[in-house]
Amino acid sequence: MTGKWKILLPMLLIVLLAGCGKADGSDTLAIEGHDWTSTQAIDSAGQPIDLPALSCTAQDGALSVMSADGNAQQSGTYSLAQRDANSVFYALSLGGESGTAVVSITKYADESDEQESEYTLILSLPDQAVYFRADLDD
Repeated sequence: MTGKWKILLPMLLIVLLAGCGKADGSDTLAIEGHDWTSTQAIDSAGQPIDLPALSCTAQDGALSVMSADGNAQQSGTYSLAQRDANSVFYALSLGGESGTAVVSITKYADESDEQESEYTLILSLPDQAVYFRADLDD
């Protein structure tokens, strides 16, 4: 290898590896470690369900969904089913029902047409789906 290549090759590798990190948060896609707050719920026919504000926490395979006032709580479990670059799927058991959970990043434009992003968690059970959000800064 010539002297020029001995210098250029390591520099090229550094530049290429520096571009491998993901700044969009997809490298931290997980159900754990976020403050999830509910945004909406729908029934199996796609109709809105009027639920109180909910929060969700997950840690070490245990999942808890509770009302914002703390008066109601359901506990369950989750396990990793599939991970790809844009989403993470979990098998879910909550309140005696089996379902799925998916975590991804949602991108949208706000009122001023500025691009915003947030984590999205969807708990999908046989009779309903509940949508949660969390800040990317969590």
